[in-house]
Amino acid sequence: MSGMKKFKKVEKPLSQTRHYSLCIPTTLVSDCCNLSQITHKIYQVAKFASLFNVSELVILENDSHVQTGASKKKISTAKLILALLQYFVTPPYLCNTVFNEKFKPYLIAASKLPRLSTLPFTRYQKQDHGRYREGLTIKMQKPTLTRKKTGKEFKQTKYINIGKPEALALQSQLVPINARVTIDTITRKIVSPQEAYGDFTGTDSLYGYYTRIASSFTDLFMKSPLKEGYTQSIYVPLATRETNIPALSSLPAIGTPSNILLVFSAWDTLERAFELDKDQFLECQGPQEFFDAQLPCPLPVSDVVDAIPMTLTTLSTLF
Repeated sequence: MSGMKKFKKVEKPLSQTRHYSLCIPTTLVSDCCNLSQITHKIYQVAKFASLFNVSELVILENDSHVQTGASKKKISTAKLILALLQYFVTPPYLCNTVFNEKFKPYLIAASKLPRLSTLPFTRYQKQDHGRYREGLTIKMQKPTLTRKKTGKEFKQTKYINIGKPEALALQSQLVPINARVTIDTITRKIVSPQEAYGDFTGTDSLYGYYTRIASSFTDLFMKSPLKEGYTQSIYVPLATRETNIPALSSLPAIGTPSNILLVFSAWDTLERAFELDKDQFLECQGPQEFFDAQLPCPLPVSDVVDAIPMTLTTLSTLF
């Protein structure tokens, strides 16, 4: 018998059927005075999203920009929020590769915060003895002679950066470069995060949660990464104001796959976004027509960071 330790694959149950997408407006950080305050607020959003196993975070954009004290360059608020949210779900050993130099000044405060312990790719690390790791595909070290002669860019690779001194070479696969993947380090194959982490996956089986920017009201609803789109859209008001959106009375039954969009926003923010895009919806009277229901927080709040945990707790306990 060989002394090599045998790894037994543990099948993890896939029981999650409700997937939550959260839309947060860039006005989330309008009360912040500096980069440190912005970072801490986004960290709380990332923490709650990870804790409640949120699949997607959508940033509803406006025209605001942020400038750090260390740099004269400005970055849009939406891009800053996106970078911070992505940073908090990126393994430390991949950060230097994933984020280019222009973003690093904006990540200084984030680098000093604790890593999120509930991320799917850290939750099972000890249990699986490091079998599954997140990786980033990198260029082939030795492109074929044919590619050299044609001069065409080599866009596929078998090498994966998994934070080790040497890149891992896939057993029998070629994949696009600069892609985030989950690797079975024993078989040296790319696997789905469902296979590696069970329920703890993001949209379309990505890592942690998926992030995107909605630059318009149309993009919020029409550019979902989900092939089947959202099955239900729910408005979560951040200020007391009467709307004719009906109160939420039920969710799809447990066991019925559903993708639920929760939009956290003051109503005037949604009205402004709709007004800028109203030519796309000639038959619509207002943003209220895009929501199936509304779910006010148990306590009146005006901050998204306060509303997220209360809303997700309500949904998990009542429906």
